[in-house]
Amino acid sequence: MINSNLIPQVQDGASLPEIVSEHLRAMINDGTLEPGTRLPNEPELAKILNVSRSTLRAALDRLTREGFVRRRRGVGTFVANRPLVVNNLNINAGVTDLIRSIDAEPGIAELNVRIESASSRLIKHLEIEPNSSVIFVERVRTADGKRVIFSHDSIPMHVLRTANTIYQVDEIKQFLEEKQSIYAFFEEVLKLQVDHAIAWLRPVTASSETAKKLGVPIGSGLLYFEQLDFDSTGNPILLTDEYHVAEAFTFTVYREG
Repeated sequence: MINSNLIPQVQDGASLPEIVSEHLRAMINDGTLEPGTRLPNEPELAKILNVSRSTLRAALDRLTREGFVRRRRGVGTFVANRPLVVNNLNINAGVTDLIRSIDAEPGIAELNVRIESASSRLIKHLEIEPNSSVIFVERVRTADGKRVIFSHDSIPMHVLRTANTIYQVDEIKQFLEEKQSIYAFFEEVLKLQVDHAIAWLRPVTASSETAKKLGVPIGSGLLYFEQLDFDSTGNPILLTDEYHVAEAFTFTVYREG
């Protein structure tokens, strides 16, 4: 049975769809909503939860992306039958959480933060003006001391302007040295929530630079991720390129149908 009494008050900048999705997610995780359970239709469920249908729809969209529920056109919305794992490709988990999901200790072997002129690729993906600059973060991430990911993060300069404050390279570097997670920097410092992302994945071979960074032979097989993160209004705020040592991770994909 779905109970609306447990929905917490909106706080810490969380949106109502986030609160509703978290409430339903908790009911799925604790077994209140068992796998295969059909949820009430949208008008009924919105009434039970005392929210608008648009809010409910946004919450269900989030849960669908995360793999907690699945929708069958003309039939309804159901709790997903398969359990979720942290490194499911449907979940936009940061590298720090991804490494922890394999019971390893995350670390940073190399960190470089600098300002760079935006390339044509960055201008296109981040939807910024020509001749703009970006904050460029280059890192080598480790799991239990082993180099497993070489990454580039590009952040538009305008994203760093909050409350008339422009965060500088040294501040960003210090934060990442202490907390490692760039998502945590967005949330804790910029008060900006990453809402969703689009990622592209393909196998590549290690170039001389990437091989040196990851400590693998040139030509070794790697998994390359290109990911574009968006805020709640649909604006791109981060472009990431990641090279994963293939044998270090196992990924799963939730597929409907």
